[in-house]
Amino acid sequence: MGLSELTAFTAETWGCSRRNARDVVCAAHKDWLDAAYGSEKINQKDLLFQQVGRLERIARKAENLGQFSAAVGAITALNRMMALGADQKGFRGYRTHPYRR
Repeated sequence: MGLSELTAFTAETWGCSRRNARDVVCAAHKDWLDAAYGSEKINQKDLLFQQVGRLERIARKAENLGQFSAAVGAITALNRMMALGADQKGFRGYRTHPYRR
């Protein structure tokens, strides 16, 4: 579950507002990250693949909702994280003006 889905689930289960649920989920996530980065027990690869899964969910959900710029942003972040090279300047063949980046 992503953080937004977890927030909705917490609010529904506990019968509290989304704001209170978000605060609880954020605090729990912060505690988990603090423990993860300070511990040898948690594999850093697991954290990477959680982020990859989150970005895949974001891209899929955004595409289904017609929010294509959000989908492209998530896919761009995935490309950068996975070092596929699709974000490299040489890959962009559509540049028409030398001053554009």
